[in-house]
Amino acid sequence: MTISKVNNIDIDEFDKQILDLLQNDAKLTIASIAEKIDKSPTAVRARIQKLEKVLIKKYVALIDCRQLGYREMVMASLRVNSSEPLDKVKDKIEGMETVKYAYVITGDYPIFIMAKCLNHNDSMSLIEKLRNLPGVEEVKTQIVLDRIKEDPSIIIPE
Repeated sequence: MTISKVNNIDIDEFDKQILDLLQNDAKLTIASIAEKIDKSPTAVRARIQKLEKVLIKKYVALIDCRQLGYREMVMASLRVNSSEPLDKVKDKIEGMETVKYAYVITGDYPIFIMAKCLNHNDSMSLIEKLRNLPGVEEVKTQIVLDRIKEDPSIIIPE
């Protein structure tokens, strides 16, 4: 049995199989996982409990936002200045409900966000909120015209 050390977490083939299955369908029962990977339900349950402590953050339903009326996705790069500490800007963005992804990145615009908006007015309201954040001096925005691929899964490293 090969064990990989990822960020001081031991991951073996058993863990990888469970993670792959759960990423594709988090509603799988312990019994069905055990059957698919030829392990006992008791062993699978114990392993999932271990993974929930260190790797599995939560289980979610992936919802097709377009079916609920979300028509725009905004991507924005924010240039910040030193009038406000970066941590305060990050905290404000983290508290914005429509912002679904936010990253600190390299370059002249060190914050990048993605948000799903119901319509153009919703998008404009978000952009205005971003522009008015203390410490933000410029916002470069892009509206997504078409989704080619959205895949929240990850490849479990060897």
